[in-house]
Amino acid sequence: MLLIRVELFVTTFTLVMLVALTATYAGLYRDLPNKYTRSMLVLSVALLLYAVTSNPYVPVLFGFPLRPGIGPFVFLPDVFVGLAIAVLFYQSQT
Repeated sequence: MLLIRVELFVTTFTLVMLVALTATYAGLYRDLPNKYTRSMLVLSVALLLYAVTSNPYVPVLFGFPLRPGIGPFVFLPDVFVGLAIAVLFYQSQT
């Protein structure tokens, strides 16, 4: 149960960061509409959908049981995605 809580925290953190990043890229695209800002906006939306679907309680909302055998390697990719999103968010603010 502890690993599910850790995964829930990590995916929620990633989700919040991606919402902020998507809003930032949407603002940038409004100010500077070009292929690069559009692709960054599409990337952040795709990662946002990834973060929503990787949340451990999303399957429960649709009537599926919790995933058995959750280990550290299940949420470790989410940690790396969260770090990458934090770097992208920092880069977009400078």
